[in-house]
Amino acid sequence: METQQLRMQEWMNMIREVFRVFKKRIESIQDENIKLSTDQFGLLHNITIKSEEVIQQDMAEIMCKDKSAILRLIDSLEHKGLVRRVTDLKDRRKNYLMVTKSGHQVLDYYKEILSELLQGMYKGITQEEIETFNNVIRKIKINAEKL
Repeated sequence: METQQLRMQEWMNMIREVFRVFKKRIESIQDENIKLSTDQFGLLHNITIKSEEVIQQDMAEIMCKDKSAILRLIDSLEHKGLVRRVTDLKDRRKNYLMVTKSGHQVLDYYKEILSELLQGMYKGITQEEIETFNNVIRKIKINAEKL
């Protein structure tokens, strides 16, 4: 049991460090029109990877946030011109979320930052080790989805 707690602590430390480095890098961005918080980046990214129409409620569930927190994130992204809300014609309470052309450009910029960070984090790690790590992560995700 102690080994499991140590592993869990190592995972939490790794995740925390990755977010710390990413957050530090994006905080250095000077242009306020493209400056995003990690939550704003996460929302923008999650909207683009969803294959079907995206509604606010879906994003709240995916990001484990309450609807009011998601609403504030959407408002901030919409204010920057990165996201657009489209009201459902059949149900006016339902808003679909769409990433604008500017939103896609900003998202690509942030993905490039993240890619550079990952390359730095992968230093000294073989391709085989990275593939093993990714396979383990994938299996943990699948197991978590079953719980």
